[in-house]
Amino acid sequence: MPTLSRMASGDLSGARAVAWTAMFVVFGAALVDCLRSGSIARSRRIAMMTIQVLTGLGMMYVGVNGTASALLVIVAAEAAATFDARGAWLWVAAQTLGIAFVIRQFDNWSDTVALTGVYAGFQAFAIAAMSLATSERAARESLSRANQELHATRSLLAENSRAAERLRISRDLHDTLGHHLTALSLQLDVASRLASGQAEGHIREAHAITKLLLADVRDVVSQMRETGRVDLAQAVKAVTGEHGPMKIHLDMPETLPIDEPDRAHALVRCVQEIVTNATRHGEAANLWIRIAPQPGGIELHARDDGRGAREVTWGHGLTGMRERFGELSGSIDVSAGSGRGFEVHGFMPGPGTVS
Repeated sequence: MPTLSRMASGDLSGARAVAWTAMFVVFGAALVDCLRSGSIARSRRIAMMTIQVLTGLGMMYVGVNGTASALLVIVAAEAAATFDARGAWLWVAAQTLGIAFVIRQFDNWSDTVALTGVYAGFQAFAIAAMSLATSERAARESLSRANQELHATRSLLAENSRAAERLRISRDLHDTLGHHLTALSLQLDVASRLASGQAEGHIREAHAITKLLLADVRDVVSQMRETGRVDLAQAVKAVTGEHGPMKIHLDMPETLPIDEPDRAHALVRCVQEIVTNATRHGEAANLWIRIAPQPGGIELHARDDGRGAREVTWGHGLTGMRERFGELSGSIDVSAGSGRGFEVHGFMPGPGTVS
């Protein structure tokens, strides 16, 4: 505003006014690019911050006014969100030296020290405030992940409990009622061969009813065993809930039963690790996950539109995914490229099959 007032009064005109206006527009464009919705690559954000610093210092020099240093307070906040604490303070130190150098070109030493100290304090406050906001956001994300993991684990435990109870009931039906009905059928078969007259007809009828009842019991046992499987879909949906600005596009059947709980657990943990990597490391805006049953097992495919990586580094998370799948004869393949996101291909074979 002081510079615009000087332009209106004619104190700042000609080439200097044009240069100041151009730098102001460039600063604003770089700031908008850094703060736009979604995430941009870290290298690009640093480049935009550098442009903001250079144009901010240029506006001070051309306008012969130190108030443009206030723009660099915004850049200090961006630095706190981009670098770790040490990197942010080094960035602000470099900015402060630049402010002191430019102010000294048109002011005396005492005013230079005073104004530089004032703007250094503003920048320090901006770093502190942004660091606090960043740490609180990280804490909320960590709490959200823990809550989703708890929901997924609870879903798996509930499914496991229901499956175990159905299996126990089906075994009891088969081992007690089924065996007794089989013995009764054999006895009635022998009695029908030994009896004669009117009693023989009733015994044969009782024998037929016993066989029908035994068949019904076997059908019930078979159905209970089939429905006593873990539903993977519910656990995966619990893991892929809200994750801040990142959108998760889940493609899988409404129900996806799995016979073995350890396989369901491995798949859920793998999905959870994929979501965490895309959010925390990939800075992705979108994540696509597809889980589909295939002949002999279940296929998992995931990709994001994050910043990717030049080469894949097998840290604890990716190594854990590979180990979980490997223990169950499965396989995990990961690919990434700088600026083209991260991609995961996995296959979990069914019980008794080879990956």
